[in-house]
Amino acid sequence: MAGVLASVAAYETEVRKERQLAGIAKAKSEGKTWGGRRPGTRIKLAVEKEALIHQLHVEGKPVAAIARMVGLTRKTLYRAIKRDEIRSAEV
Repeated sequence: MAGVLASVAAYETEVRKERQLAGIAKAKSEGKTWGGRRPGTRIKLAVEKEALIHQLHVEGKPVAAIARMVGLTRKTLYRAIKRDEIRSAEV
């Protein structure tokens, strides 16, 4: 009995995979995309926030603390800090 159930489960897995691949192929042919960020939804920092981030970073505050204060992720803060360093190196 267990062997029969296992074979039915294996068959269902194969059928499900075929349906999934067919759906993916159809979506691709229609030009649909999935995953990633939509174009134009990039988060832009306000000049005031970027200045505050720079000021707090220069004062020696930890990045995690700054992130909590301004309500951004650490990754966004690191990007802002790097942009600021690049700007100051150019001048």
